[in-house]
Amino acid sequence: MSKDARLKENFRQIFDILMNGNPSEYKEAKKEIDRLYRPSDIKKFRKAAVIALEYLDKFKEIKISKNKEVFISGLSLFFLVLSDDYFDELKDFTLKVIQNPDGHIREAIRKTADWLFISLSDRISPFVYPKGKPLTVQQKEEQKVARKQFKKYLTEVEVLMDKYHSSENENAKYIDQMKPSVEKSLQMLWSRLSDLSKYAIESSPEILKKREKTERELSNFLDKYKIKSSVKEIKEAVYEENRYEDLNDIIRLFNNVGTLAELNKILKTLNDVWNYFPHKSLGGLSPDEKRLESLN
Repeated sequence: MSKDARLKENFRQIFDILMNGNPSEYKEAKKEIDRLYRPSDIKKFRKAAVIALEYLDKFKEIKISKNKEVFISGLSLFFLVLSDDYFDELKDFTLKVIQNPDGHIREAIRKTADWLFISLSDRISPFVYPKGKPLTVQQKEEQKVARKQFKKYLTEVEVLMDKYHSSENENAKYIDQMKPSVEKSLQMLWSRLSDLSKYAIESSPEILKKREKTERELSNFLDKYKIKSSVKEIKEAVYEENRYEDLNDIIRLFNNVGTLAELNKILKTLNDVWNYFPHKSLGGLSPDEKRLESLN
């Protein structure tokens, strides 16, 4: 038997134990997953990890709730290595399981499914070094796919939230004296996922050019006046704003500017930051994009 075949067989044995084993057995099985996962040989693990997809359909065969919870938490590393290539399959499984009446099972899948968020994040907004280096053709294609996957995932979560709104399942189990509903679990999943909104909107080339120019100007002003806040922090503040007056809080960072002429330049740049970068309150659009949207 080849090494690849042996590893696949190991995974089958592990999943069988997670599904049907007793506490001492499934604890050892989870340790075995950690032992088999070696970042230095992740390609080998990923190749064999597709076995996990076969077991997603077998989840409904698990009789004991604790084994369901353990099985889901044991999927974590498999979600890590498979999310990019098998996003839709793992997403569909997540949305099915998060409707389970048992709060422990819902919480387990919510945590495991965080790898779906990380997969989307890495593909929608890939890290490029050095800064300013253009995306490759492959990265651009992956970005388009990820944006579509994100929008569909977010929409499907919202549809389920509407379905479960104000209708708690009376069979839901307690966690630490709290009776969480399916809707609450979906809200928590949605909250994490919605953080990607700022990256998932595909802006026009003109807006992207304005953002690049504005970000460069802002960075120069921050360096010149030794402002402790970073460009990223200011963009985050703009994204999370609750009211227009929040812009004044950003302006106050530059109280030590000496001349009126220089302050006017900074104010123009900060105004551009506000107008060209995404706002959560606008659904991930910038005010300028929102204005253009209304005209169309």
